[in-house]
Amino acid sequence: MGQPDLFAKRTFAEETERVTAGGAMWQDPPEIRLEKVQADGLLVIRHPGLLAHLPAPWPAAQAYEEIVVELKLAGDHLDMSAVERALLRRQARQVQRVEERAPSWPGETPLWLAAPHVPEWLRQARHPVRFAPGCYTVKPLGRCFVWVAANELPLGVTTPAA
Repeated sequence: MGQPDLFAKRTFAEETERVTAGGAMWQDPPEIRLEKVQADGLLVIRHPGLLAHLPAPWPAAQAYEEIVVELKLAGDHLDMSAVERALLRRQARQVQRVEERAPSWPGETPLWLAAPHVPEWLRQARHPVRFAPGCYTVKPLGRCFVWVAANELPLGVTTPAA
């Protein structure tokens, strides 16, 4: 780790609690072990035009070069952790593709999760939208994040009154 990285992390560690008046604190994250991350399969889209007249979900594949596929059979877990693991495998493939392409790849690798039914917790938490019989779009697909453009922030840091 370089000196600027170390400085930034130390500053966050030392100042976050003071600056937020105890509203937030810095914590070093636990190590995340990823020994093997492998999806069930990939659909490689070779001739997108041939998919246009097929039943759903095939036409939805036309916009992509490949699709990560996760298959859940009857009796498999369809809980939140199973979906989050599938999203992690999709994200791992996304990173792999970005790193394989020079200078960069602005594309997106989608996830198709095939299961016997839509679990009730997913209907409640993510509100899947049906686009064809048996086919749903689920958003935000775990890609929502906050980007802080530090150079655009005001220079003065004020501490809330204690």
